[in-house]
Amino acid sequence: MSLKRSIAITSILIIVGFSTLVLGFVPNIERVVTEEIILGAHRGNSLDYTENTLEAFQSALDEDRYRFIEFDIQYTKDKVLVVHHDTSLIRLQQKHQVIEDLTYEELLNASDYHIPKYVEVMDLIDGEKPVNIEIKSQGDLLEDKEIVDFVIRDCIERGVLGGVLISSISSEVIIYVKEEYPESKTGKVYYVAESTFLNFDAFTSSLYGEMNKTQADYLMLHGSNLRNYDSLRRLLPEDKTLVIWYFNDEMYVVQPKEDSWVFKFRSFKETLGAQGDLISGRTSAKPSEEACVWWC
Repeated sequence: MSLKRSIAITSILIIVGFSTLVLGFVPNIERVVTEEIILGAHRGNSLDYTENTLEAFQSALDEDRYRFIEFDIQYTKDKVLVVHHDTSLIRLQQKHQVIEDLTYEELLNASDYHIPKYVEVMDLIDGEKPVNIEIKSQGDLLEDKEIVDFVIRDCIERGVLGGVLISSISSEVIIYVKEEYPESKTGKVYYVAESTFLNFDAFTSSLYGEMNKTQADYLMLHGSNLRNYDSLRRLLPEDKTLVIWYFNDEMYVVQPKEDSWVFKFRSFKETLGAQGDLISGRTSAKPSEEACVWWC
């Protein structure tokens, strides 16, 4: 068995074991939804469909309760940008193939269902709802930067950059986005941190301090961190927003601010301004009277 496959299997076992361990000690998601929240479809409507599939994304578009859609992207061996969360097929299909070791054609042949390309998903969503695009870093920063550059250019060309959040577990990715595209909204992803287990203000402050170094706009935490929710809310910096994704595979933007990426106007092609203005999600022309805000 290759080292990559061994690492992938070990990672899955750790995640499953951790989820089983903390599930009994994590507050119900109602702890969050009693506040002002915006609900997002994590990996599409993964409650009713296989995550990160076209069917899951179509359902997320059709259901009004989902105000935004999240999905994950990574490279195949032949540099095709695909929508898939895990680095392998183990968790979802009990197969040992690693995504970056396969060409896209090989991946399709190995998979029991269609794994879509990034462009397929963006074509399907077509600016109908804002999106949170998570870049699944494989540890190659040059490759990660290449993906960021492509996604930003693509979103500019589609006229939807104002309604796009770029997120990653990699601090280097977030720092790069902020350095090269400072007006773009970013989210720093943490599955667990010290504050997850040690619910003290000092550890929460440390978490926010680490996040601030990346200049991320959103702190994106797994639901296991709800054990520390009071501290997270109380110490949340004024210019940051908290996002929780829970065991039910839905996402919750807690008390979103007016400049949140989920509150941007829909950008119609006929109202787009100069390309330079699009970096900040602005257009030089006002939206038509028929244009509605993202949540309508």
